[in-house]
Amino acid sequence: MEHSKMLNQLQEAAAGSLNNPRVTLGEITIISALLTEFAVTLILFEEVEKFREFNDNDTSPREKIEFNKAVADLLKEVCCIEEAIVKKIKAGIEIDSGHSGPHVGGECCKR
Repeated sequence: MEHSKMLNQLQEAAAGSLNNPRVTLGEITIISALLTEFAVTLILFEEVEKFREFNDNDTSPREKIEFNKAVADLLKEVCCIEEAIVKKIKAGIEIDSGHSGPHVGGECCKR
């Protein structure tokens, strides 16, 4: 199945579940995190395709260095997003358990 169709189906399922009056804020937070995770997965699939295309072409050493740096920067940003997703899921669990504590952003995401 095409990724965009999968994302649409996931969004529709999430929207349908939100119409349930028993859905909690914690569950909504977790659903939001899962939708973000899926979007990150789509970005990574696109980057893999770019990587394959780049490797199929003749490139200079300088171009390879620049490409590798761009890939490394992207992966660092994805890591920050992943950390935020984990924190969001934990926050959703904490909200529903009633033991919500202070939330602080990750160090790698600060600019």
